[in-house]
Amino acid sequence: MKRFLNNTLYLALALLLFSQCSEDPLDVANPNEINAGEFFQNINDLELSLTSVYSAMKPHDLFGADLWPKVHFGLPKTANQDWLGTDGWNQLYRNEITADNNLVQNFWRAFYRGIARSNDFINNANQYVETQEPPADEVARINEMIGEASYLRGFFYFHMIRLWGMDIPARNPNAMGIPLILDVAATREEMFVERVTVDQIYQQVISDLEAAEAALPDSWEGDNTARADAFAAKALLGKVYMNYEDYPTAQGYFEEIINSGMFSLVPFEEYQGLFNGENEFSSESLFEINFSTDLQESAWQGGLGANIALQIAPKGTGWSNVYPHDVNILRFGNDPRLRVNALEPGVDSVVFGDGTTRILEPMVGDADAIGWSFRKWVPVDYSVYSTNNNFGANLPLTRLADIYLMYAEAMNAQGSDAIAAEYMNKVRRRAYGLDPDAPDASVDYVLGGTQLRDSIREERFRELFAEGQRWYDITRWDIVEEELAKYPSVRSGTVIYNSEDYYLPIPQQELDTNPNITQSTGY
Repeated sequence: MKRFLNNTLYLALALLLFSQCSEDPLDVANPNEINAGEFFQNINDLELSLTSVYSAMKPHDLFGADLWPKVHFGLPKTANQDWLGTDGWNQLYRNEITADNNLVQNFWRAFYRGIARSNDFINNANQYVETQEPPADEVARINEMIGEASYLRGFFYFHMIRLWGMDIPARNPNAMGIPLILDVAATREEMFVERVTVDQIYQQVISDLEAAEAALPDSWEGDNTARADAFAAKALLGKVYMNYEDYPTAQGYFEEIINSGMFSLVPFEEYQGLFNGENEFSSESLFEINFSTDLQESAWQGGLGANIALQIAPKGTGWSNVYPHDVNILRFGNDPRLRVNALEPGVDSVVFGDGTTRILEPMVGDADAIGWSFRKWVPVDYSVYSTNNNFGANLPLTRLADIYLMYAEAMNAQGSDAIAAEYMNKVRRRAYGLDPDAPDASVDYVLGGTQLRDSIREERFRELFAEGQRWYDITRWDIVEEELAKYPSVRSGTVIYNSEDYYLPIPQQELDTNPNITQSTGY
């Protein structure tokens, strides 16, 4: 079921000049913007403006199309390439990225666009309360909205610092981060913001998420289901503290979620539906981005659907730019989740663009290639060519299985191996169609110490495959070199590890425009 954010998005798009960035991503002032004091005349104006903050997650240069297939499938080798005609894409898959990579520039700009909209909303909502003196019930709702915008700002910064920050705060809190922008620039000079440390960015993320946690309800109902709530904030706070290796604090947030009684793993027969639009806002979901199939406009045109499926669909059903790396097919072994994530050539069939149902051929014809196709995030009973190149399935960005495995990791790090193993095994049991809460020797791992740690890490690979988590995990665990060694090459060339692979370069356009920003080591 689709919720309020898509129902009001078209109206909100008319307001985007209010918070739009110029070609300079740090230029968050817009000479054509609507004056906030004139625009915000009632609470409905605020609601529409908040929708534009949510919509900043969905453009083609973030979760609407490019971020996952290009960055999160490329850097950790979730995928290999069929399409080799885009140099910036090839760089990401070979881990040989240059500062003038136009895709990296686009992602940087898109994240700061979301931050700018969050800043606009928070600042102007506070100004509205001060100047308009709305009634108490409206003030209560405005405080909730500020909490939502705070969550989203924390969300954008948390993604950015894990992509561009030169380390995690647990290892080096003083490592260089990114510019911290919390206000709309009043002059051009104020746009030239220098980088701050990773710890300063993480502390801002914590501040934003704590504000969201305090302001938001535990859940929303009806048309509001897609909004961020207090438990979405708790989940990200737990993840933030994992990057500090502050395991007791992370444990506390994860236990609040687990012990709330509000969430449960869906049975395995409903598991596939988490990723194809059939089981949205499930009992397992803590936060997901709401998409709808849009027959009028694509993600590149600002439509309501996502174009991820177009890029990763099997041959004959979409552009088919990338496919699961052969190493990953073998890495799954006989785990049932392989068939949730991928389609086997010569065995599985899908509906092609011409409407016929056919058995899949290998994605590539290279010698010794396995050539499976993606199934996760892809429709198999129709082609996205028949739906204006887009797919309306939601993206569940935070779900309970992720929390269980993070919790297992935190408990293992503190020596509570029995609890850690149980929460890892809950996820495993579900994958094999068993009761998650009933121990079963046929699938349970009985391990401890570093063996258990490594098993939890591999379970995160299997459970969260192609969900945008892997790069954040392997950088946090400090095993990038070890992981990349498992993938000697992609079809655009040899995968080469360098120490600077842990972080993306600051885009060259930023260096050319902002005299106060410096490049990261190694670029």
